[in-house]
Amino acid sequence: MIDPFDATLEEVLHITTTGYAFAFPSAFGTSPNKPSRLTEAMDKARGGHFVKIPEHYPENAWYKYRDQTCTYKCQATEYIYWSLTSILGAQKARFDTIGKEWKLNTREKVKQGDPDVYKLLTDY
Repeated sequence: MIDPFDATLEEVLHITTTGYAFAFPSAFGTSPNKPSRLTEAMDKARGGHFVKIPEHYPENAWYKYRDQTCTYKCQATEYIYWSLTSILGAQKARFDTIGKEWKLNTREKVKQGDPDVYKLLTDY
């Protein structure tokens, strides 16, 4: 099945959230050596702190990004994309396309399944 989803949203959001990492490192930092609220939540979502992508993610992981060229910082950037766009409703109808990588494709699923990132992204 071809996914007609426009990747522009993802790429523009990556530019924005990369800026967040520099402006608010304790909340949105992406370093594997200096935890932030974002990376701590991501490590829970992946089932552990993996600097390199593991051969197999733990069964209970809900974020399983497998692109071997994607560094830890890249993983964090993808994670915030999936989290935020799911909260905002952009992934609601895409579970069949994205479910192997990201399981929490709706606001309610993120709120219930990943409360740390939900709070980070919705607590004004």
